[in-house]
Amino acid sequence: MYTTFSFTSADGTELLGWTNGGKGPAVVVCNGLGVPPEAWPRLLDPHCGYRVVGWNHRGGLGSGRPADPQRIRVEDHVADALALMEHTGIDRALLVAWSLGVNVSFEIAAEHPDKVAGMLMCAGVPGGTYDAAFATLMVPRPLRKTSGLMVSRVGQLLGKPLNLLAHNVPKGNTFAEILRHSGFMLPSARTKDVVPWIRSFLEHDFEWYFRLMVAAGDHEPMDPSFLTCPITVVAGGFDVMTSMRDVVAFAHRIDQAEVHVLQGTHFIPLEFPDEIMAMLDGLLMRSDLLAWADSDVVERADEEAALLQQTALDLTAG
Repeated sequence: MYTTFSFTSADGTELLGWTNGGKGPAVVVCNGLGVPPEAWPRLLDPHCGYRVVGWNHRGGLGSGRPADPQRIRVEDHVADALALMEHTGIDRALLVAWSLGVNVSFEIAAEHPDKVAGMLMCAGVPGGTYDAAFATLMVPRPLRKTSGLMVSRVGQLLGKPLNLLAHNVPKGNTFAEILRHSGFMLPSARTKDVVPWIRSFLEHDFEWYFRLMVAAGDHEPMDPSFLTCPITVVAGGFDVMTSMRDVVAFAHRIDQAEVHVLQGTHFIPLEFPDEIMAMLDGLLMRSDLLAWADSDVVERADEEAALLQQTALDLTAG
C-alpha cells in the first residue's frame, strides 16, 4: 500500500520516508509521535486522489538517530518535514496531522506559510501537549504536564522490558480485539486496520520512544490566530491523551476553522478513516490546490458533504 525511501534532514540525520505513490494534490502527513503510516488506511491507497508522503520520526521504525541525541524536539521534526518536502519536490501541500504532528504543522505554517495550502489537524493542540492530557481522567490542569512527563520517564526506565514484551506478544486479531474494546481505542476501528498498525508500532525501541515523548513536553503553547489558510480541526470526545475541550478551544481562536467532534478516542484516524477522508476532501475544496484534483475527488467531496455536517460544530453559537 506504500513504498519507502531514504532522505537526509538538515543536520545530516538519515530518515525513512514513505509515499502512497498516488497522483493529485500533495498531502504531507505529520504523524503522531512514533506512529507508523498504517494509522491512515484510506490515505495509503494510491488511488485515493492524493499524492501522500510522510516520514518516520528520528530513531524510530527505520529512521536513524541524530548524532546529537538532544536533536529530537519539535523544531527538529519541523526540519525533517521541510527536508521531506524538498526531497520529494513538494512546494506546497495540505498538511494532515495527528497528536504531536499538530505541533509540527503549526510551526511549519508559522515559519513557511507559503508551503501550507490547508491543514487537517486530528486530536492535537499547537503546543502545550501535556497540558491538554488526561482531562477525561479528572487530572487537574496544573498537574497534567507533571503527570505526563512522569509517565514518559517511567516508560524510559522500563524500556528494555517493554521491548521484550512488545517483541514477544502475539500481534494478530486477538490483540487487536482486546485493544478495540479497551476504551483506549473503540470498536469503530476495524480489525483489518488495527492489526498492521500494531505490528509496526511494536517494532519501536521503547526507551528511545519515551525519550521522544519527554522532549515533546518542551514545546510551548502557540497562539493559533495567525493562521490564514483553510483548516479543519478534529477532536475525539473520549480522548484520554488530548482533551476535546482543549482542541475545540484552540480552534475557536481561528476565524476560518471548521471543527468536528467525533465519538472516538485519541485514535480517530483508525476509528474514522472514512470521515477523515471526507474531511480531507472538504479541506481540498476550500484550498487553492483544488485545480490539481481529479474530477472523481470533487464528486466524492460533494457526496460527503452531508456526512461532514453531522459532526460539525457551529463555533459562532458559542
